[in-house]
Amino acid sequence: MSCMVSWSQTRPKLNNSARCGFLVGAEVATTTLESLMTTYARSVYQQAYLYTGSATMADDILQNVFLAAYRHLGAIRNPKAWLARATVNAARNMLRERARHPAEKLPEDLQDPQADPSARYEEQDVIDAILALPAHLREVVVLVYYQGSRSREAAALLGIPQGTVRSRLTRARRLLRHQLEEEREG
Repeated sequence: MSCMVSWSQTRPKLNNSARCGFLVGAEVATTTLESLMTTYARSVYQQAYLYTGSATMADDILQNVFLAAYRHLGAIRNPKAWLARATVNAARNMLRERARHPAEKLPEDLQDPQADPSARYEEQDVIDAILALPAHLREVVVLVYYQGSRSREAAALLGIPQGTVRSRLTRARRLLRHQLEEEREG
């Protein structure tokens, strides 16, 4: 029998047999946290940026979310959902505490350097339009279209009915379409 730390589909498991002796919890937690950060850091950052419109605030949220993840490593059953919810909560709290800053441009390191420059401008237009949405509409757009959550998952993460998620998506799409059409015409 051997000692090993493995990442299952649902949560980290520690096989702690009598032959293993004492395993240093900090080493195990650091390894698991590193794997979470490697897998989800970009996603958390993008979600935080789209919620706040500020690269600085997104950096702070990223740090706070992974600090909270470190504290709750043993309790995290679904990392993607847990991190998405933690990001939503951290962004809401930060926006409540700080005065809203004007939206910044998406940092260059998050943009695809191989992408067509005209596509970059269109992508930035979409991001600017999303940032202009009211917060309650923006959060469902980010969860469904950027995080890939289903409406049922987004509803659970936000603590609202699934029908509310769908109606907010409908309103958000209508506002986005209107705003993007105006921008392209003008």
